[in-house]
Order: sequence, then C-alpha cells, then structure tokens
Amino acid sequence: MKLDLVIVDDSNLWLSLAKKLAESHPLVGRIETFNDSIDAWVYLQLTRPDLVMTDIEMPGMNGLSFLEMFGDKLPIISSSTKQGYAMHAKELGCIDFLQKPFTRKIFNKAISEAHAKCYSRSTAKKRKKFSANLW
Repeated sequence: MKLDLVIVDDSNLWLSLAKKLAESHPLVGRIETFNDSIDAWVYLQLTRPDLVMTDIEMPGMNGLSFLEMFGDKLPIISSSTKQGYAMHAKELGCIDFLQKPFTRKIFNKAISEAHAKCYSRSTAKKRKKFSANLW
C-alpha cells in the first residue's frame, strides 16, 4: 500500500521541495500540501491520512501543536532548521525528525521507515484503534 501523505510548511520553497521528493518516492500515493497550518488542521479533522510531515516553526499553529493534538493518533515526521526541537518533538510522538536542509536520501529513508511503521502488523492494529477514537 502507498501512503497518503499530508505536508504542512509555511515556506513555499520547503513545501514544494518536500512535495517533489514525495512524488518521486515509490511508497507515496496521494499527497496533500498546506502552507497554512489552520487549513491543514481542518483537513486533518476531516480525513485520516497515513502520515503527516510538518514544519515546527510556523505562524498560527506550529508543528509542536500538531504533535500535541495528533502525535498519538497519526504518524508525524517533523522538520525544522533548528536541531533543538528534535528531542521535544519526539517526546510528543514524532516518529522522525528531519533537520533542514535535508537530502533526498534522508527524506527517502524517513518515508520508508514511516511506511514500515504504518503497515507493520502491530502498528496496523494500533492505527485502527486510534482511527476509531480519533474523531
């Protein structure tokens, strides 16, 4: 199965780069992008993507807020130009943290590992449970 991926980043440069990398990854299917965190939040309330990739530093609702709300319900990969967020993001449920600027190799590894986690047997059962209780 291919991942339904949501990418959230207020930087159009990073958003388009992440989308381009995701489009070339064989394990990614549908991709939705948002440069506004509130629009992404609304979308996440209405859908159940397999994976969310979010920037940490954004105006309005930042990536840490996404982790606090969805980190135990959705696999999330966070990214930032500041390494200092990595530990806090992982404490909030982030499955991976990408230091910007990241390479295609690092991005692909994160997506592949997320795919494995999303579709492993134990995680599949857990995701069903979370999906049922998400909204």
